[in-house]
Amino acid sequence: MKKVMLLSLATVKKTNLSNLPVKKSENLKFISYSNKIKPEIQKIYDDLGVKENIRMKSSLKFCVVAAGEYDGYVAEPRAYEWDIAAGHAILEHSGGTVSDFEGNEILYGKKDLKNPSIILKNKNIL
Repeated sequence: MKKVMLLSLATVKKTNLSNLPVKKSENLKFISYSNKIKPEIQKIYDDLGVKENIRMKSSLKFCVVAAGEYDGYVAEPRAYEWDIAAGHAILEHSGGTVSDFEGNEILYGKKDLKNPSIILKNKNIL
């Protein structure tokens, strides 16, 4: 069973972003799945120093983060394991990370196959 990092929005209040290293002087560019950013995700963007956000669909998000075209992606729980597995492998192979809001690894092979929330980061903001 492969481990990967994820978390539900129910635990956002417990998030300790000081454990998520970021070069705050950079103009970080992140991706979203919607033009309407929820307050919980906007707070993470603000804490990380995200300056630009663009809407993008599908596993393409993992690929553009892996390629360094974008710095990251934050998402609430809404996908299943098969929705992220290939992108996760690509991003991790490129040196990036997939984590939850608290830095925990994601587990594959869960009984309900649902993913919690995720944060993708490319290798430049680890």
